[in-house]
Amino acid sequence: MKRETLIIALILCGFGISSTYADSHMDAGKKFDGATSGYEGREDRLGRSMAVVLKSLNATEPYQHDINDALVKMILTTLQFAKNNDMIDELIASDVEVVRPLLERVRRNYLRTGKLDTVMVGMIDRTACAYQLFVEIEMKDGERSWQSPFGLILEHSVRLGQHDLTEKEVHDIWIKK
Repeated sequence: MKRETLIIALILCGFGISSTYADSHMDAGKKFDGATSGYEGREDRLGRSMAVVLKSLNATEPYQHDINDALVKMILTTLQFAKNNDMIDELIASDVEVVRPLLERVRRNYLRTGKLDTVMVGMIDRTACAYQLFVEIEMKDGERSWQSPFGLILEHSVRLGQHDLTEKEVHDIWIKK
């Protein structure tokens, strides 16, 4: 039965496959005037990205994974390396140098406008690193807040022996310093 269904499906797919495209109707020369998504021409990338999101959210063992897990683990592993090798200050200095062009651009925008919100937009709202790391960001005038993404991963990675950091250490190193 399964083989017959597969054969029938393959035969049906082989016939008139062009009729499955949105622009294959009788009025193929007409321009589509409906709403657009902004992803026209990037549908493959959108599909691949959605597949990664679904795979991540479907991973429920040993805990419910989120879409930022890889980024969180990379940060924790970097911090762990710096801690193990007494290189926290060097890590911070390196990060500042890497981010310096962004910091200088945001500073120029702030000096030009005098608005603290330009700093929030430049450092958080329009920065993929921020909105990929902090899945939910609460926005108020001149203020952004989020829940730390590190606790859940640390709960499991400490138990496995991958990290020996506490969430307070991560906050003190990553945020305060």
